[in-house]
Amino acid sequence: MSNDAMKVYGRLATVIAALVVVVVLDKLFTGPLALVSGLSEVTLTQWVVGALALACTLMLARIVKREVIHGWIERRTGKDVPPLIGSLVSGLVIFVGICLILSLVFRRDITALVATGGASLMILGIALRDVMLALFTGILLNVEKPFRVGDAVRINDRLTGRVERITWRTTVLQTGANETVYVPNLQLSSAVILNQAQPDSRSRRTIELTIDYDTSVESAERVLYAATLAAAGVTHVSPPSVSARKLTADGVLYEVSFTISNYADGRRSEHAVIKSILQCMRDADISVSAPGRERTRIANRSLDVFHLVQQVRLFRGLPKDLCHRISGVLIEHHFPAGAEIVRAGERRNSMFIVGEGMARRTASDRDGANVEQHRFITTEFFGRKALFAGQAQNASVLAETAVLIYEFERRAFARLLEETPELIDTFATALAQLDWQESIGHSTIDEPPREVIDRLVNLYRGQIEANYGPRHEPALLAAE
Repeated sequence: MSNDAMKVYGRLATVIAALVVVVVLDKLFTGPLALVSGLSEVTLTQWVVGALALACTLMLARIVKREVIHGWIERRTGKDVPPLIGSLVSGLVIFVGICLILSLVFRRDITALVATGGASLMILGIALRDVMLALFTGILLNVEKPFRVGDAVRINDRLTGRVERITWRTTVLQTGANETVYVPNLQLSSAVILNQAQPDSRSRRTIELTIDYDTSVESAERVLYAATLAAAGVTHVSPPSVSARKLTADGVLYEVSFTISNYADGRRSEHAVIKSILQCMRDADISVSAPGRERTRIANRSLDVFHLVQQVRLFRGLPKDLCHRISGVLIEHHFPAGAEIVRAGERRNSMFIVGEGMARRTASDRDGANVEQHRFITTEFFGRKALFAGQAQNASVLAETAVLIYEFERRAFARLLEETPELIDTFATALAQLDWQESIGHSTIDEPPREVIDRLVNLYRGQIEANYGPRHEPALLAAE
């Protein structure tokens, strides 16, 4: 409290104390004053009591204005109350106090005064109707708090923005286009407000697209699911969902839904997911349906697995006939959530490709505790050292959700090499390229130094030949 305010309170308190003394010692003061002034003692007593009541009214009005309106309410709401509110409430307290003094102390008829005051208040209310409604709406917004500063809100499905400031008359929004919009609180009193930050800041986003009938539902689901999870910079609260909504004249309408941790990242997240979906569809040779295109037959299961093989990083870029041969020897497994797919140290010389769902790889540290190392999603794989180098599985992998796993086992790989020995060089080159990308961090468009890639190719060729035998030319070629 400021020194000026303390001085005013002190002066009013002194006047009130003096008048109280005069009222208590009525006979000592009113008699001599009546003799000097010529007024009756009853009249003097009324004036003294009236003065005391008026001083108390002024004290109460000041307390209400400074300590309640501009004190407690401002501290409670964290907002500055407009001076007009304090002045109006203070004036109302003084008006009621004067009416009570005239009626109770001086025994006057105050009907006309009350009528005049009521008429004045009515005129004032009509003149300040919009301002008062906006102010009271501002009070409700600050008390009920349907939204807070920093929340993203949508008003009447037309205006969307982040709340920057809430005053007693307007609410200030910052839109996605970096525009500042002042919304009168009067409009908010009847508006439909969607607070995207409640009950928390999570936000569920939905993307729809139509895919031709020549792509199987399984393949479309896998591609869309993997692309959504792989979107760069998107933090998912829970695994996304892909649903085939309906059959249209142009194809199957799919809905991709995902939940992000922060509603403010909604537009950026949608951009990243759409970009990832387009890239994955391009890699899988899947196109979005366009009206007027000639319909083709629905793809079968083998074509679906073929598309999966094409999306695996290790096999990406291999000839189509080889991808078809690989997809034909894969073994399909289904694991429920929590099931163990492979165990660390297990002598199981197979590589595993995730078709649907998620798997989690764990390894033990020096103290024997499990440490999560990596999470596998659709099109990712594990166990390549076990397949190509004959090593034991170096970590345990569990199904984090219900997963579809395709196993590329040792015997199937051996048959491929026996039929086509030159595949040793093909797989050695693919492993070398993948090793370069993972260890150096280069993208697929960067070319590694020739001497480095040759060294890696020789390393992986040696591993494959050590486990599956050296490359031999087919018998027919040898005879020639």
